[in-house]
Amino acid sequence: MNSPLKQRATKAYFYKNLDELKFHMMTFVLYYNHQRKLKSLKYQTHFDIIMLEFEHNNSNFNS
Repeated sequence: MNSPLKQRATKAYFYKNLDELKFHMMTFVLYYNHQRKLKSLKYQTHFDIIMLEFEHNNSNFNS
């Protein structure tokens, strides 16, 4: 994840202040976790994998 983050955020944009950087990073992380399908996860998102695990065995999660 570090390489795409560097290429698409820190090296591609100039930020006027720290708040702009934080906002853009959070936007990128949300996109990466909820929409980007990864080959290593059999073309599913991180969020999909977590939800499948929760459905199968929710005792692994704190409520």
